Amino acid sequence: MDILKRSISPLSEAAWNEIDEQAVKVLKSRLSGRKFVDVEGPFGWDHAVVPAGRLDVSRGEGSDEVHWGVHIVQPLVETRVSCEMDVWELDNAARGAKDLELDPLIKAVEKIASFEENAIYNGFEPGCIEGLAQAGASQQISISTEHPRDIMAGLSEGLVFFRKNSIEGPYALVAGPQLWQIIDVFGDGYPLKKRVSSLFDGGMILAPELEGGFLVSARGGDFELTLGQDLSIGYECTSGSKVQLFIAESFTFRVLEPNAVVPLVL
Repeated sequence: MDILKRSISPLSEAAWNEIDEQAVKVLKSRLSGRKFVDVEGPFGWDHAVVPAGRLDVSRGEGSDEVHWGVHIVQPLVETRVSCEMDVWELDNAARGAKDLELDPLIKAVEKIASFEENAIYNGFEPGCIEGLAQAGASQQISISTEHPRDIMAGLSEGLVFFRKNSIEGPYALVAGPQLWQIIDVFGDGYPLKKRVSSLFDGGMILAPELEGGFLVSARGGDFELTLGQDLSIGYECTSGSKVQLFIAESFTFRVLEPNAVVPLVL
């Protein structure tokens, strides 16, 4: 029996299929970071660290005879969100129902997706994760949204920074809801969205949890999301007519080239 414990759950195969399908739909709409970072893995639950390829030799420098160093590693963070579902309702999947009540599951999936997104963009200090905002803080650009030309000027400034620092494209714009809506509705004769899209051959990516935005290089090799266990749904326990499920993953994130990201502040 594996850690998900599906084999001992009271749910039918049809119910699990509906649960998985709904979770995938939510994750596809929420996980914006995976659209431009390199995803390594999944390597399994027992994959606990990512080696940095360096030694910490500071404590071993005082030895006269034996010099030593400790390998620097970055630990993976394991997350889990539980939700309670009605067994009778889930049994309706086996009866052919196509409109199951899955709101508790949807909320749980949204929560865990939000955690991953926030770790990528804003970091997670307890897990030793430096986010894009911290990595690119020195080249952060403040964008005025008073006029379309102000937005274009800010975006162009970011692209100039990339070229000055030999950061190749394709380039992508990762935008939070506020910036996305502004770009979508602005336009004097020619839609601003078309003008912005012409700058980014790596595309425009909507990040539902983000404030402001980021300019990133989508060439690969600059940002790394390492998965131990990818997002998976399992069984915890049953109480009467209720079943408690969980969704979990283990991951860490690294910015390998800080110059490949430019934070945008509105």
